[in-house]
Amino acid sequence: METLEARFQIVTPMFLGDANQKADDGIRPPSVKGALRFWWRALNWGRFRAQSSCDKDALSLLHTEECRIFGTAGNDNGGGQGCFLLTVMPGQLTSTESQTVHENFKTKQAARYLGYGLMVAFGNADGPKPSGQLVRDCFNEGQEFTVTLIFRNRIETSVKEAFLAWGLLGGLGSRSRHGMGSIALSSLRDNEENEWVAPNSPDNYVNQIKELFSKVELPGNSPPFSAFWENARIDCLLSANNCYTVLDEFGKAMLMYRSWGKTSMSNRLPGGLSEKRFVDDHNWCKADDILRARAYVNFHPLRVVFGLPHNYGKPVRQQVNGEQHERRSSPLLFHVHPVGASFLGISIYLPAKFLPHGEKIDAGGSVVPANIDWAIIPRFLDGNTGNPPGATKRFPSRVQVIP
Repeated sequence: METLEARFQIVTPMFLGDANQKADDGIRPPSVKGALRFWWRALNWGRFRAQSSCDKDALSLLHTEECRIFGTAGNDNGGGQGCFLLTVMPGQLTSTESQTVHENFKTKQAARYLGYGLMVAFGNADGPKPSGQLVRDCFNEGQEFTVTLIFRNRIETSVKEAFLAWGLLGGLGSRSRHGMGSIALSSLRDNEENEWVAPNSPDNYVNQIKELFSKVELPGNSPPFSAFWENARIDCLLSANNCYTVLDEFGKAMLMYRSWGKTSMSNRLPGGLSEKRFVDDHNWCKADDILRARAYVNFHPLRVVFGLPHNYGKPVRQQVNGEQHERRSSPLLFHVHPVGASFLGISIYLPAKFLPHGEKIDAGGSVVPANIDWAIIPRFLDGNTGNPPGATKRFPSRVQVIP
């Protein structure tokens, strides 16, 4: 048997719990294994696609290898345990309970926006639901946990690489694609040898990611799920002296770019509440059935590229989703990573087939063809603020890491 032991730091509050959404039992092995599976698939898709003549064959090869490594649930044909045993320590971590006003989110309106649904995002300080009041428990940042893999035979190199990718770019729990539950790999021991050193500078962090991806095959065609290919990218967007400021700055950029803006928001954002770029999305939302039938035939909001569901309110006519699928995760992931005394804001862009072939979008009760404008997200990452754009970069210190 060979052992791989990884120690992780919780960088931002982690909204992860049991069946009742209570953070009582620590971090559970199935959650960790699920995250490792995601990063393993994302890294290894290109390898199997290069061995295959089509996506279908590549998916079959990928699935077979994934089952061998991670195991599979039992069924009529039997199940498998995978090639390693996984444990997580410690079993208990400190947490903040739901209904508590989280002091660090209380004054960070845009950071709350990233955690929408996990906390009161736009409440009233004097009302029954004040801003920053948690809807779910969360594990507190600044704690550490250790994941140990005991392999039945030899250490699988691809699993080790998935550990690195997860520890440099990933997270756990709800809204982890928005930066909540970000984690950072502190150490990685291979059979009790400490062979990996955590980055101590932004340049060192970038170089470690580059080194990892120098071994990853990047195919030329869009994958059928979130995976790395030639149009995927990783960027270091910004930095600050604490994790909440990083979340808040990224949230402000998202609000300025995506939202229409509400004059009732108490904390105005720099330059105004919104760049009001998506005029048709807003007008479609407000249009009555007659206007929709006349001016918005085969229309769905452009901002669906950031993920589904994309709802404007409770009425069915203001809800947007896949024709058959209730969820399409955002192709833009955000991660907060500590390096020395700084915290970096990292984006991971993984464009892929938006919905299964032929599936349409249900735009407020009208089923219309999916018309996805993938350029919207690169314009967010690379572009200038304002509408029309001015001279100020949205992320003036942005460094492109991959490719």
